[in-house]
Amino acid sequence: MAKLTPKFIAQTLVNHASVVSKAELPKLMKEFVVDLNARGLIHRWRDIEREIHGAWRRKFGAANVTVVSTHPMTRSLMNQVEAIAPGAEVTERIDERLMGGAIIRVDDRRIDGSVAGMLQRLKQNLDRAANG
Repeated sequence: MAKLTPKFIAQTLVNHASVVSKAELPKLMKEFVVDLNARGLIHRWRDIEREIHGAWRRKFGAANVTVVSTHPMTRSLMNQVEAIAPGAEVTERIDERLMGGAIIRVDDRRIDGSVAGMLQRLKQNLDRAANG
């Protein structure tokens, strides 16, 4: 039997969670916590939680996606984001200070597709070309 390390426990949970429906997830998580407690491992929760995020990223590519835009996302766009990062927690924030576009964070990566970001990159490119 494999040693019950936080990494092994997290990988096992992610494997199970990836094959159950969203409706079944609460039951799976309850059983998971009860099992951790029964095995005397509940005190390792922080380590296990950290490993869960890593296991999820390894399996699906992203654990957390945040989309910051001027307007709410349409259902169609939300579906596209969820399809690109299956199982990731998708958070939407509205920031009316953006002129347009969006800023997307995928775990620790930042993708700036805002109008202000594009203008800043254009300015940097023009400065380089002028001073080049």
